[in-house]
Amino acid sequence: MVKRDLIQRLFFSLILLLQAANVLGATITAEVSRNPVSIDETFELIFEADGTADGEPDFSPLEHDLEILSRSQSQSIRMINGDYSRTTRWALSVMAKRAGQLTLPAISFGSDRSQPLSILVREATQSDPASSGEDIFMEVSVEPETAYVQQQLIFHVRIYRAVNIVDASLSAPQFNDPDIIVEQIGDEQNFETQRNGRRYLVSQIDYLAFPQASGTLTLNPIMFQARVMQQSRHRFDAFGRGGKIQRIRSKALSIEIKPIPKSATQPWLPLTNLQLSASWPKANPEFRVGEPVTRTLAIVADGVTAVELPEIHTEPPPGFKQYPDQPMLQDHKDKNGVTAIRQEKIALVPTRPGVYVLPAITVSWWNVQTNRQEVARIAEERIQVLPAAGAPAPAAPLPPVANNPTAQDVEASLKPPPQAAPSSGIYPWLALFFALGWLATAAAWWWFGYYRQPKKTALEECGGPPKAKRRDKILAELREACQADDASAASRALLAWGKTVWPAAPPKGLVELAAHFDAATAANMLALNQSLYGKKRGSWDGDALWRAVKNYRTDRHTQKPRTEKLEPLYLQAGR
Repeated sequence: MVKRDLIQRLFFSLILLLQAANVLGATITAEVSRNPVSIDETFELIFEADGTADGEPDFSPLEHDLEILSRSQSQSIRMINGDYSRTTRWALSVMAKRAGQLTLPAISFGSDRSQPLSILVREATQSDPASSGEDIFMEVSVEPETAYVQQQLIFHVRIYRAVNIVDASLSAPQFNDPDIIVEQIGDEQNFETQRNGRRYLVSQIDYLAFPQASGTLTLNPIMFQARVMQQSRHRFDAFGRGGKIQRIRSKALSIEIKPIPKSATQPWLPLTNLQLSASWPKANPEFRVGEPVTRTLAIVADGVTAVELPEIHTEPPPGFKQYPDQPMLQDHKDKNGVTAIRQEKIALVPTRPGVYVLPAITVSWWNVQTNRQEVARIAEERIQVLPAAGAPAPAAPLPPVANNPTAQDVEASLKPPPQAAPSSGIYPWLALFFALGWLATAAAWWWFGYYRQPKKTALEECGGPPKAKRRDKILAELREACQADDASAASRALLAWGKTVWPAAPPKGLVELAAHFDAATAANMLALNQSLYGKKRGSWDGDALWRAVKNYRTDRHTQKPRTEKLEPLYLQAGR
């Protein structure tokens, strides 16, 4: 018995030790500051440990391909809600010993290990200005060396100097394509290199460019100007006064831009990667008649800006209404270029129960690495729509509703339901009694509410005299925006007006505001929303919207209340 208890204790102790080892284990990441690099050029190799590493790092395996010039170590601790996390960072300044595609091995941190890295090391430029003893010179390169129209290009501008300078300036890149889109990526990078045994400080600036025309794209010479600092045995001029101004120009650079292939489809998207995804607020959402469910669609693409990404075309099946929200566009730029994200949120509102199929969604793009057309796809999705909450359950299971119903389906759906047998006995008299009581109560409310209370003006019905002046000012702005067909200004004025009418729960968007109005007025507001955020955005006529809102102010008592209620569709993140 004692022996068995001892074995059990040892077993549980072993489990606790294994769990502790998993908790204490650190995740080691590794990255390089630039890739590719040139031979005899310094760059940084960075290792980060998320947690406490098992031991000190052993960098000796790197010495086969790299020369380690210096190393540093730093730590940072963050505390959030009583929990703290520790990050340790090792930065190595290194220089490659040989050219080629180098695979840097994994580094051991005790029992923890980093992942291997791959880096391209290029040979030094053959026509090296350093060979002629130049103190300052410039080099310009581009990736890739040939491209398609609207494909991403990355230009590298490097200034080499072996002397101290001040008052430095660099001209912006100029091209022979007047429509080309150019912008700088990140901040200036600084590192060291050696040419012909001489040490140079290098300043690198990267530019992102998207050519808009085929043919030969030419980058005109870039000019760099600086004042060389003077230093002598008797005087050191820290501000460069009296120093020599030196001006250098780069060589012109030409790139062949290929036209759009005839086999390519529209929209034309020359990329290296594209991913298309769809998601719901939760797994297996429940669909009910009249209740909106938001579907999130997203495109993530490498090599294009977000404004160039196409709208995600969706067509709801019959029996659904859809309300698109304003798309969210993001660009993430780094040394490898730009990654674009387009996210669209669409509220789907079922109008009748049944089984439906959301059609497949596709986006075509051109793979510049394989030179062929590819298609990203979201598969079709089958969903079940339940009756509205509180609606009587059908006597038999609902038949599936096809996206394209047949004539027999339509005829069957138009047949009136069977009538219930006429009531008999005391129940009709009870119904008559309660109906008369309801009418008497309504008449009393009408008497005391209409004749015994002072009459209110239309403005007072919309919010009361204290806010009338502010509301009139907003409505004047709305009238001017509608007369000028300014959709953005009209949207802002409508939402500001809605805050004065419903201060307790102000509408957050045009779709939510439209839910307070009759069908005709709501249709005008949804048309405005469609012109701003929908797929058919463009010109918009504001006269109809202004007439609807103006009539709502003066003839509010004649409008029929809407029976369809929509939940807020504009999320905070998409505004």
